[in-house]
Amino acid sequence: MAESEERIFKPRPKHLLPVALGLVATGILGYPIASSGAPAAQVTPFAGNDLPSAIPDALIFVLALGASATIMLLMIRRGRMGFIRRMIKGALITVSFAVTLWYTTSLLSLDISILFALSLAVAALIGLTVSAKGQIRQLFGVTALGALTGVFLGYSIPLITALVLVGALVVYDIVAVFRGPVGALAKTVAAGDLPGAMYSYGELTIGMGDLVFYSLVATIAMVTFGLVSFFGAAVGILAGTYLGFRALSRYEMFPGLPFSLLLGVAGMLLPVWL
Repeated sequence: MAESEERIFKPRPKHLLPVALGLVATGILGYPIASSGAPAAQVTPFAGNDLPSAIPDALIFVLALGASATIMLLMIRRGRMGFIRRMIKGALITVSFAVTLWYTTSLLSLDISILFALSLAVAALIGLTVSAKGQIRQLFGVTALGALTGVFLGYSIPLITALVLVGALVVYDIVAVFRGPVGALAKTVAAGDLPGAMYSYGELTIGMGDLVFYSLVATIAMVTFGLVSFFGAAVGILAGTYLGFRALSRYEMFPGLPFSLLLGVAGMLLPVWL
């Protein structure tokens, strides 16, 4: 996350709105799929739920994130901003279609052509709203896409792999923001230059990936441990996000994942331990 203007940032509860709405959408979308018993998708190369499988899966995931951020940075520095915008929009529509089709086919017993058309319509709507002018319209798109993608990943990734991935994401985000391509991107582009990759809300710029990973943790809590753990994770994520905002008031940029994900996992596990 970063400040969108060069002034002292003062965190307010209103700044939590995108994260809070994302978690509400996660709960609404996640509960039916968590109760459905539908088979999980295979999204990790090493299909296991132990450390020997989880560690390489997490490394592959964060290496892919780092590579994509680096490629975006290099292309922007070469003046290919328009191409990057089109690539991001195309990727968003593709991901929206894929996760919506997975979600609808997992829950609805309808003809595949109907589900295909419905998924296409949802993907087009998300693409239009994410790239639309106005923060409120964009908020609808990023909330829907972040929640859908997070529910898909949270339902599909086994618990041990997910916990290792959270740890890897925390380390990656710290390095990428302070010493890596994410921080360089934030310094290179202005607020609103990359709709879909970053969302500007008031004085803040929040990465789309942050919203996806918050939803991922909340979904894992619901699928694995139930609603009480989901609410615990949501409270932890919101508390961690606010702590991150407080840190942002002292720094030009601050990673959005460490406090949120760590406290989210703590909130998820606390009801299990009690």
